[in-house]
Amino acid sequence: MSSVVPISTADRGGDRDERLLSREFLTLAAATMLYFLGMGASNPLMPKFVVDELGGTEATAGFVMGTFAVAALMTRIVFGRLGDRKGARRLMVIGCITSAIGLSVLIVTDSVALAIVSRMLMGTAQAAAMTGSTVLAIDLAPESRRGEAASYILVAFHLGLGFGPVIGEAILNAASYDTVWITLALLALAGAGVSMLLPHRPGDPDAPPSPWIHPNGIAPGVVAAFGIVGFVTFSTFVPLYGPEIGLDRVGLVFTVASLSIAAVRIAFSTAPDRLGPIRAGSLALGFSAAGSLVVALWSAPAGVFVAAAVLAGGMALQTPSMIPVAVEGIEPHERSSAMATFTMLMDVSVALTAPLIGLIVSGIGYRTAFLTSGATSVVAIVVLYAVLAPRWQALTSGATKGARHVS
Repeated sequence: MSSVVPISTADRGGDRDERLLSREFLTLAAATMLYFLGMGASNPLMPKFVVDELGGTEATAGFVMGTFAVAALMTRIVFGRLGDRKGARRLMVIGCITSAIGLSVLIVTDSVALAIVSRMLMGTAQAAAMTGSTVLAIDLAPESRRGEAASYILVAFHLGLGFGPVIGEAILNAASYDTVWITLALLALAGAGVSMLLPHRPGDPDAPPSPWIHPNGIAPGVVAAFGIVGFVTFSTFVPLYGPEIGLDRVGLVFTVASLSIAAVRIAFSTAPDRLGPIRAGSLALGFSAAGSLVVALWSAPAGVFVAAAVLAGGMALQTPSMIPVAVEGIEPHERSSAMATFTMLMDVSVALTAPLIGLIVSGIGYRTAFLTSGATSVVAIVVLYAVLAPRWQALTSGATKGARHVS
């Protein structure tokens, strides 16, 4: 069972001037961006690769994309425990190397089965790298700036996801899929090299084992799981939907989304800490619902770009608002476990979203699929206020009382 570490109100604001953007933090951001450049380039190309090169359908493409999250789900909690015991840097290195292997598999892929193997290796890589990156960001940040730290490290995440598709499309247009996969594998290996420059902070070997499923990560993870459905649907199916409405350069849509996320997170980096997770989370989910509505009702290239920007606003605030909740009041040696639980629930969402929405697309059409994904953001708002808000209020008010009693 985890122990609760009271956080005083003074502690939340007293270290505001402590430095966040240190050399170590910037190194972490660079390693994260290198890793996600490869991931970002592969994501929009994979559905097209499955359909055009391997002879699959839209539903097949959705299934292949969904196996990524299944693999991440299966390995996430293992990496959470490993990070608590061995340190988060090791997770970054493992993630980058595994991603390079998964991308290399695509060079010899001539069947859907091998594409699934590749995506599962990349899902495993994401489970390690994402957990390691976010835990290191929290470890390197002053306590009252954890939401801000999450915002900045997720900027690196989304810059990689945004510029990756443009790089991937450019290489594909100039050469071939094999050249794309080789280049992306080399980027992942470069990420592993930069990760080796990060501080090695192993966990306490004498500490009791952290829980496989950490209770701190469940409530914020459920909110995030419902909240990301709109963005996952958009990211998975816009590469196939775009050409139907006259949009051929789909990579630019991902660049717009990622640049918008980066801009919002930089401009409003302190919002999750200052507004609090409930208000910031509600704002984020409102944007996510609105973005899905736009892409569903505005069937034109301009509508896709507007939807990308609106959905980006939701993603910019949602995850950094929920991450501090997942690690609030627990011991440092349990943070990897809590973050693994949090992100594992998001993996469940991705794993279910891609194939289920793929069936809706194949059976009914894109508009219904996008409207369905937007409805899940409304569900997330209900969970936010019904479950997370009372829990957060009890946790923070208890911490404040404990600090006053000590003083």
